[in-house]
Amino acid sequence: MKKLLAICCVLSSVFCYAQTPKTMDSLKVYLNTKPKDTNYVQALNDYAFLKVQEAQFDEVEKAIKQMDALAKKLHYGIAYYKAMNMRGIVEYSNQNHEKAMEYFMKCSEIIKKYKLPKKIYQNWLNNISIIHYQLGDQDKATFYAMKLINYQEKYKLEPLKTSPYDQIGHNLKQLKKYDEALSYYNKGLAIAKKNQNFVDMGISENNLGNLYDDMHQTREAIKHYETGLRYAEEANYKLHQTDFLSNLGRMQRQLSDYAKAEQYLKKAEKICQELEVTAPLKTIYQALGDVYSDQKRYALSETYYMKSLRIAQESGNFEELYTINTALAELKNETGNYKEAFQYKEAADVAKDSTFKLETAENTENLLRKYESEKKEQAIKTLSAQNTVKSLQIDNANKQRWYFVFGLLLFAIIGSLLFYQSRNRKKVNQKLQLLNTELDQANKTKTRFFSILNHDLRSPVSNLIHFLHLQKENPELLDEASRKRMEHKTIVGAENLLSSMEDILLWSKGQMQNFEPKAKRIAISALFEDIQNHFSSEEKASITFENPQNIELFTDENYLKTIIRNLTGNAIKALEKTDQPTIIWKAWQENQQTLLSITDNGSGATQEQFKALYDDSEVVGIQTGLGLHLIRDLAKAIGCEIAVDTKSGSGTVFTLKLP
Repeated sequence: MKKLLAICCVLSSVFCYAQTPKTMDSLKVYLNTKPKDTNYVQALNDYAFLKVQEAQFDEVEKAIKQMDALAKKLHYGIAYYKAMNMRGIVEYSNQNHEKAMEYFMKCSEIIKKYKLPKKIYQNWLNNISIIHYQLGDQDKATFYAMKLINYQEKYKLEPLKTSPYDQIGHNLKQLKKYDEALSYYNKGLAIAKKNQNFVDMGISENNLGNLYDDMHQTREAIKHYETGLRYAEEANYKLHQTDFLSNLGRMQRQLSDYAKAEQYLKKAEKICQELEVTAPLKTIYQALGDVYSDQKRYALSETYYMKSLRIAQESGNFEELYTINTALAELKNETGNYKEAFQYKEAADVAKDSTFKLETAENTENLLRKYESEKKEQAIKTLSAQNTVKSLQIDNANKQRWYFVFGLLLFAIIGSLLFYQSRNRKKVNQKLQLLNTELDQANKTKTRFFSILNHDLRSPVSNLIHFLHLQKENPELLDEASRKRMEHKTIVGAENLLSSMEDILLWSKGQMQNFEPKAKRIAISALFEDIQNHFSSEEKASITFENPQNIELFTDENYLKTIIRNLTGNAIKALEKTDQPTIIWKAWQENQQTLLSITDNGSGATQEQFKALYDDSEVVGIQTGLGLHLIRDLAKAIGCEIAVDTKSGSGTVFTLKLP
């Protein structure tokens, strides 16, 4: 719900400022006591508008039918317009944009038939611009927005509409021209304040909040969302309030203020339940699930995710199904339920594919419309050319000159067609080259992955199988002490094998670009404790940790754990022939950076042996193995730099520099 529904603009445009009451109670009294004249039509229109705000669409339909009846009885063109316009608003409220467009286009016919006033045409231009924007036709939306600005300024139609300034602001924001977009949004806000229209004021504040949100100025965005919420409350516009509450909940989550985020989202949930509307609840429930997931309250997070999933399934919206299934897959992955995580990931991929197919079908339909339009234009040109030929036959004096002109025109058309065909062929070839490159890269990744599996898993698996065969076929060769020692080594080997498999899967997902780091706030002490537990059975070296500042980091926990675990394992291997082997992990902050170091007192090495840590051209092979490549790829993904200080005979120091 980052973008406030532009329906608010459409709804705010239905008033024509007739002498009728504006509050719900006064309107009810008016409709029960006053004669059914033209002012009565305006009162019905205002009453329907307030009922739309409350999502009571049955009452809106009753008011529309009364307006239709009065339009026929009074032969009142404005009543026909208001009834048809309100039907478009109802469809727009339910996000049936194509149906809403049909009703608004019928409004255009009514305006022409009854020659309605300029303010009605101003209102229509406003609605058409907004709905084109919602349908994704930026060109037409901008065209009608500019037409509306010129029209209302030319005829000095007060009050001015704010939506065209918002529309141009949206376009500028998409082009990342934030300063220019800000000027148009502020222009819309100034008009809304001048008109004392709290609905439009709320929309303008929401636009400003979205703009600062895109600029990553979270606290400035919160100020505008809070101001917009007050305007929505002043207008008693419940649906509008849920949008602001959802935006505020999302902002507070970004600031890790989960208590406030939960408070805003719970309030939005309560309003939707009171109004008995379900569409906004899908986003609200998913946002609540995100808040609880960040706090590792996984059971509560799953409850809200499942509520969101049920609403998405009922609506059949593939984009919503993709987002919620992706969230559930990540949740199951966090809790270690990999089977269900895989199932939700598959469901998300299916929804994503369906979304792509719908977009492709829509693009195809648009291209077909353009093609039919071009055919008609070409037919008109052909007819015009035929008329020209007939005219040339009559006028013998200019006959040769006109043939020459027609030949040039035909030559230009043929040249354009050839150019167009050549350009299309070039684009197709470029796409084929890109696909071939991607296929080649995928084959290389597959080959690399299988070579890693062969190299890094064959040895530990062979050791395990060797011991099991020895225990089965020649148990008498092992005394009790030897058997226990071998069992202990087998258990440790199996655990290390599992860690290696997890590292390989993590690295391979990163190589395939299907796995991205997920940053969150973590304590260094917790990472150290995890490493201590992992190597608790290791007797070869003494491992100590120093973290006097109790440092916290904002990074991906799994990536950093894997880096630290691999560096520690490499250090232990380097200490196999060292007396009193020692490993020291340290954490400290320096120049607004967090630094982690691992120091061993082993025999050291050469810089060439660690080349795979910083050289992307180094490939996985027998000499380098997986570990250094895994560390390099994961460190690059979280913005971590690794420095190595090693000399033969004096040990090795690895230093991790984290942002």
